[in-house]
Amino acid sequence: MKKKRALCLLLTFLLLFTATVPALAAGAGQAKCLSVNAGDDGNRFTAFFKTIYDKLASLWNRFKTIFAVSKEEVKNTMNRNAIHMLRSVTDTIGDSFIITTEDGKVIVIDGGHKTETDYFVEYLKAATGQCRPHIDAWFLSHPHDDHCEVFLEVVENRGGEVTFDKVYANFPEDPAFYEGYDEWAVTVTSEYNRLKPLFADRAARLAEGDVFHVGAAKFTVFYTFNPEWKNCNESSTIMRMDLGGTSVMFNGDAGTRAGDYVVEKYADSGLLDCDCCKMAHHGQDGVGRNFYEAVSPEVCLWPTPTWVYENTNGNLKTFETRAWVEELGVKKEYKSFEGSVVIGMKPRIVTTTDVFEEGYDAATAVDRLAALGYEGVDMGFDYWTFDGSPFLADDYLAWAKGLKERADAAGIIYTHAHAPGEADSEHLGRSIKATAALGARYLVVHPIWRDKNGKTINSKLKFLQVNAEAIRQWLPMAEEYGVVLLSENILWGASSDPRVIAELVKKVGSDRFGWCFDVGHAWCSGYAPDVLKKCAVVPLSLHIQDNDGSGDQHFIPGDGTIDWKAFTQTLREVGYLGDCVMEAHHQSLEAPDEERDEILARLLEKARELRAELR
Repeated sequence: MKKKRALCLLLTFLLLFTATVPALAAGAGQAKCLSVNAGDDGNRFTAFFKTIYDKLASLWNRFKTIFAVSKEEVKNTMNRNAIHMLRSVTDTIGDSFIITTEDGKVIVIDGGHKTETDYFVEYLKAATGQCRPHIDAWFLSHPHDDHCEVFLEVVENRGGEVTFDKVYANFPEDPAFYEGYDEWAVTVTSEYNRLKPLFADRAARLAEGDVFHVGAAKFTVFYTFNPEWKNCNESSTIMRMDLGGTSVMFNGDAGTRAGDYVVEKYADSGLLDCDCCKMAHHGQDGVGRNFYEAVSPEVCLWPTPTWVYENTNGNLKTFETRAWVEELGVKKEYKSFEGSVVIGMKPRIVTTTDVFEEGYDAATAVDRLAALGYEGVDMGFDYWTFDGSPFLADDYLAWAKGLKERADAAGIIYTHAHAPGEADSEHLGRSIKATAALGARYLVVHPIWRDKNGKTINSKLKFLQVNAEAIRQWLPMAEEYGVVLLSENILWGASSDPRVIAELVKKVGSDRFGWCFDVGHAWCSGYAPDVLKKCAVVPLSLHIQDNDGSGDQHFIPGDGTIDWKAFTQTLREVGYLGDCVMEAHHQSLEAPDEERDEILARLLEKARELRAELR
């Protein structure tokens, strides 16, 4: 990663230098001309040297920003569910959010002032790991400079550094709409319209009631531009984002009228209740207390400078809002004036279908798990290799698609699947296609742990070579079907060491391959949870199960001897951003069917306790 970052810095320097040289060369030609025409006054000389000064100052500022961002050690969350709330480098007002999703999408909400552009661009590079970042969707809440100028600057001057697919907004067609009421809005709307020919084919107008996806992120629009109100803030888009197991309310600078409208119209829908809420209008003079009560967030995001948060000027309503937050019992607050921050999405609680016996009706399993309150399903294809199994039938994809429809109707999703056998299994191609048909993203594959003679592979080098070769042959299909293959640490030879599995991910070097940390397998193989701190790559998923260290017992957490506080502490330290996949199937599998719901309810409660420790 350090080498990649250094390469990005070098390429950025070359880009900046290349962009500057023509201007300097033109200036040199102008200077030569001026030296011939000695009768001209000094204004042209002054202008020439000012051009050189401005170019060099801009170049210097860019490099200062590059190294400042590098010093921050920004977390690369590409292919992870996370929100980055960017700090203001000038301690000014403004909203700037970068969102990454598990399926590789990048979303931006607003962006900030023009003066923040260098920081935004360099931060975006670091957060995505891309030298020329690509944004899949850029949302602009309302036409104010502290929300839109970065976007306008990227469109006009930074197209060679940042690209985007779509921009979503709802601004008045005529900038004169705000004349006499809000000159900032007039200016920004005018600039947006002036530059629109450069992105008109990528512009989409938001409307109340819109529901759509950007990859794994789902957006629900409650409110947007109101032609009856001249107050630009009151025309801020208010929308909900669902990503992973977390719901987030974004609201721009919406004021009390917009907030009251949304509460009155949607309070009974259940859609306003969100895990996380951005503080409207930077936490002062925005939506009323009733809005925050309806949202009832556990986490608040303050895109707020110090002077607003502390009400330095004495004329703001920040202290009133801060009192609301305290009275509502908000558990966590993130403040941009304290620095840029990464907020991981709440992990979904997922359980394997292996809690039911081989051949148990998969549709009924989905219904039962959804009714209990699980948020995701891990489909155990390893339990579907018996004679007559629909997984082995010619129409297996129709079977899988039917299960997805059943899950959709039950309000639950397939997030993972587990392939039969190892990375050279004859069923792996079928598993990849069926995983995609279920709508799941991850397919766990056991690594090859025996050689062709049936002997355990103990050599790390041989293990890496054999498994890298096996995995690479499946990557084109994984890419075609949008599936990510995950190897997991198992129990024999080199396969038992989580550090080796993480090293395999680095060796394969594909965004279609990661790893799953099985805490139970690690424990009975002699590795405590803190082994994750020594792994070169953070896992994309977990298998959570307990045992007493003597064998692979797949107990409910707390029924064995694993230190779960150490486990959650380690996950926080390494920055784990994936789901909680419960693979504690032994007790349910061995119980009579009429006792299973009680066992699975206890497993779910333990999962919720662990998830609470991750926040």
